Amino acid sequence: MYLPLLKFVARKYCTERDERDDCLAEAVLGFLRAIRTYNVHRGSLDGYIATVASHRLIDMARRAAGPHIELSDTLDGWGSSLGDPAEAGVPDMVALAVTLSDSERVCFERHLRGETLQVIAAGLKMSKASVSNALARAKRKLGKALS
Repeated sequence: MYLPLLKFVARKYCTERDERDDCLAEAVLGFLRAIRTYNVHRGSLDGYIATVASHRLIDMARRAAGPHIELSDTLDGWGSSLGDPAEAGVPDMVALAVTLSDSERVCFERHLRGETLQVIAAGLKMSKASVSNALARAKRKLGKALS
């Protein structure tokens, strides 16, 4: 009965014909989980099934993309031992810093100094979630600029 819905969801996330069977299998596993965890008071069953199946397919795509490389892994080799940064292939740090907002830049600099989220949040009078979001945005922006 729900197979057309599952096929529709799978087609949204899997464009290659070769992987459609895998995507449909993941969607079915999402369907089974949705059936077990559905709460009548939280909305329609169809919508819940589509959401759970979609999240399962997004997780599959993330796993297929491979391990996430943290920006700090890329920055570990940077330092005074490099000599001239231009010769070492280090991007222009001024150009990179311009891409960040003030809060992203300050949070990222304090994070690089080893401060915890809680310490950064208290020092900047921000919530811990705001600091975490600013760090994530900074890492994403700098990661794109470094690649």
